[in-house]
Amino acid sequence: MKAMSTKIATLLLALVSAVGLTIVAAPAANAAGYGCSGSLIDSYPVVNYGSTWGHVYLYYSSSTGKNCAVTVKNSNGYEGTATDTAIFLDRCTGTTPGHCGSISKSVDDQGYYSYYAGPVSLYAAGHCIQIIGSIWGPSHTNDEHGVVTKVGVHCG
Repeated sequence: MKAMSTKIATLLLALVSAVGLTIVAAPAANAAGYGCSGSLIDSYPVVNYGSTWGHVYLYYSSSTGKNCAVTVKNSNGYEGTATDTAIFLDRCTGTTPGHCGSISKSVDDQGYYSYYAGPVSLYAAGHCIQIIGSIWGPSHTNDEHGVVTKVGVHCG
């Protein structure tokens, strides 16, 4: 009976350890995993002809008042292969959702990245923002280009 208890205890310990490792590994997708501070407030799929190539993740830090964004590739979007990948984050002069007006400040990161572009951060309290995420395929043709554009979002 003691051997059975020891085996059960060992099994439970292994299970708890595995769950603990899963919990520790999961935060890689949080803001700190991409260099942003704050909390995830939105994500937008980067799409090419109906296929999702990755996501733009938007974070907001209430302590700094800054938005932070990254474009993250997935396997459809050539994850692991250095291709032209970009994130653009703009502060709009407008304050009406769905509209930008002029752009008063813009930050971007673009280059040949294997996993993600960014992070880019911008203070935009009291304004809407515009976000553009882009992933190109190796041939750099329009057929191999995933993009998402969000205009006049997260106003306020």
